[in-house]
Amino acid sequence: MKIQSFNGGQSSRQRPQYIAQNEAASYVNIDNALGTLAPVKDKVATGISTGQYHEFFIAEQEWLSASVPTDFLEFQQTMYLTDGVTRPQKYKDGAYNNLGIEAPIARPVTVNENSVAPLTDFSIVNQVSTIGTYGDLPMSDLRYRLVNVKAGRYSRVFEFTVKSGITPTVRLANTAVKSKREALFGITLPAIEEPDTVYDRTVVMSDLKGETADAVVFFRYYKGVWRKATTFTTPDVGPVQNFVDDTEDISANEEFDDTLVGDFNGTYQYVYTYYNSTDGTESAPSPVSAELEASSGTIEITGMSVSSDPQVTHKRLYRVGQNITEFSMVVELDAADTTYSDSLTDTDIDGRLLVSDNYYEAPTGLRFLAESFAMLFGAVGNTLRFTPIAVVTAWPPEYSLAFNAPITGVGPVANGVLVFTKYETFLVTGTGPFSLSQQPLSGDQGCVDHTSIQKIGPALIWASTEGLCMSTGSTVQNITKDKLGKIALSPVDSEVDDEVYYCHNADGTTLAADFRFGTVFKYLTLDVDTISYAEGSLYGWKEGLLYKLFESEGSLELNYLSPRFIEGSASEEKTYKKLHIYSKGDIIINIIINDIIVRTKSLTGEQDTQVQVPQDKQRGNFVQFSITGTGEVYEYEYIVGKSRND
Repeated sequence: MKIQSFNGGQSSRQRPQYIAQNEAASYVNIDNALGTLAPVKDKVATGISTGQYHEFFIAEQEWLSASVPTDFLEFQQTMYLTDGVTRPQKYKDGAYNNLGIEAPIARPVTVNENSVAPLTDFSIVNQVSTIGTYGDLPMSDLRYRLVNVKAGRYSRVFEFTVKSGITPTVRLANTAVKSKREALFGITLPAIEEPDTVYDRTVVMSDLKGETADAVVFFRYYKGVWRKATTFTTPDVGPVQNFVDDTEDISANEEFDDTLVGDFNGTYQYVYTYYNSTDGTESAPSPVSAELEASSGTIEITGMSVSSDPQVTHKRLYRVGQNITEFSMVVELDAADTTYSDSLTDTDIDGRLLVSDNYYEAPTGLRFLAESFAMLFGAVGNTLRFTPIAVVTAWPPEYSLAFNAPITGVGPVANGVLVFTKYETFLVTGTGPFSLSQQPLSGDQGCVDHTSIQKIGPALIWASTEGLCMSTGSTVQNITKDKLGKIALSPVDSEVDDEVYYCHNADGTTLAADFRFGTVFKYLTLDVDTISYAEGSLYGWKEGLLYKLFESEGSLELNYLSPRFIEGSASEEKTYKKLHIYSKGDIIINIIINDIIVRTKSLTGEQDTQVQVPQDKQRGNFVQFSITGTGEVYEYEYIVGKSRND
């Protein structure tokens, strides 16, 4: 029988007499892509020094490494790392930082400074003459603003109108105290009426009602601008009695500065967060400040703590109160700031709502990072943890799903995330963090180690307690059961390169599943401790250095054990006289009859060789051939005849 094809890979579940001619009972270090019986190439040193647990960071074209087992995940030009012991990390632009920012623990303290109440009323006399006794104010409606001033800050605005008329009795159009917002945006000015008769006019204001502060200032609306009409300093004893406005043209006077208006009027509370302006990471907020009743003036915020986390570039201050019913951002402060004087109105603040109310840092002990739906997933014990969509630095405690056993691995598929325990596989699916749910896919095939999980095409492949399994998010299939039977793997690493999955085990062996030309399994002895992949090449790590696998001029030693050839019947005795073999390079061939080696032959160079079986050992029920070495076998043919007893 002539054997010319050796590309069937390992088949060790069945007895050797039942496997195909192109398969092998032992198939180690063989390059099945060539079709001949050829060894894979050895490794070659690169000169790259790394730690044992490493990953190539594509975005920044560098190797990252760790001294302890570490899970790496590259997502959106950032590398995320977890070792299950210390705080999860992120790496970008040469810097490692915690994954997420711890919330401030110090509660802000608030005080209403320079609060000043608005004046409530006063008396007005409209002095009119046709002779020239009084000033030159026009005979039209005049609009005024009155503010109480303390430490340079204005009270809320008292706005009123002095009606046109020629009698001393004046009717006020509005005596209500208005907020700054109402004062600025609630004004409808009447048209100026030109009188038939020219009069001299002065407006005298007196008898202020209410507690005056450092000063009282009157503003008049003149040619489209609010300008200061008169400033009155509060006397030491008794109220100020006479405030006279008698000059129409006040165009050179100071304009009304609405930024000085103390618009606070209600109950206020504040929180602050830590913020990284580089990547947008924001912490959960501090404890809420005590309720503060404020009326005008400023609100002084103190007691804000400084984060020791180097990634924090700013603080964000939020408040709620008066017309603001949700915490809204007031201002962004420098990271080192611990105090702030708030004088901004509801319309002047930044206004962005607080969305990080549950944005806590990634939990210590997090393992098995994976990405799906633009969310990060990980596990702590029996619990699957995950982030909001597109906010991968935030890990709200309530964003979690519990499983019935410790989680051993997590991996993404097209329709969700596969979550593994040692003996079970679950599909977690949904449209977002609030709709995720779990459903079992397999009750007997789980994952023995997260390091074995790889994506190949649309499917995940991983090591279970019984071999290699695959799933696209539906039925779990044990893909090694048919050829290899139930096998125990001890993964320490895995990679996919050119449609070949490599599961590297603690005993130093590597089980490869080659999907390029069907499905072929083979074992490799690569003499490395871990494996990795970068930019089209497979690497192995040993003693601090990286090696490119399958790149050497030299070859690994192949080990091949043929099927058991029975020529149709194992019970029939046959005669095996000789073997013809065409080979190149160095090989050793053993002829095995009835499981006994009857002839060993070493071959060198390229030659067609005939190997004779000793006459006294030619009889048997079946024959096998084992081949080892670094050479290549193109074909072999053995000659079989009937037993002499027939």
